[in-house]
Amino acid sequence: MKEINCNIIKDILPLYVDGVVSDDTKEMVEEHLANCEECKKEVGLMKQELNIPAEKEASFIKDFKKKWRNKKIIISGLSIILTGLILLGVFSFVFHYDRVVPYAEALIKIEIQDDDMLVSHYYGVDYYSISATHPQTFKIDGKEKKVIFLYYTETIANSHSKKLIGNKKPRDERDFIFTLDKKKNVDVIYYVEFDAKEIFDNGNDWSTLLEDAVLIWEK
Repeated sequence: MKEINCNIIKDILPLYVDGVVSDDTKEMVEEHLANCEECKKEVGLMKQELNIPAEKEASFIKDFKKKWRNKKIIISGLSIILTGLILLGVFSFVFHYDRVVPYAEALIKIEIQDDDMLVSHYYGVDYYSISATHPQTFKIDGKEKKVIFLYYTETIANSHSKKLIGNKKPRDERDFIFTLDKKKNVDVIYYVEFDAKEIFDNGNDWSTLLEDAVLIWEK
């Protein structure tokens, strides 16, 4: 029989090792292997790769499953943490990210109680906080006047224009009244946003607020 080239035999070897060749092809390969050490070694390596010991195969599968289970636990843990952070961020934004409530005469009114005390009455659905100063003396239009600055803030959750969470609790008007000072101690009240710390750091000059302030009450 004519000698077969090794390259041709090597192409057939995977089929030979798997046992899916015809009898004639098997005979041809075995005849070649009987005289070719290189191809014989190739067959040995192929059979070695196929015949993985059962205990090693079981160990490999067990290790793979363990690693995959640990990976799933890690992924699940990270997903829970990420979801928690997102929910915390949304909660903080909705309930704690406050913004200044734009002044409206029907929303915020300065009233005088029976004891001659000035109060700020909020008529909106709800508010987050109120900031107000004690009476401070400034020269306005050539006259010294005792001034109070104040402003309200709201969050998305308690916006006066949109209530996200229904509140069945009856409104207690006392929660919307903020005491300012005796009427005799105040000449004017302005509505304007301010940062007390920033003003203090810049020389404690509150008169700089007058330019943007809205006059909401005057004696």
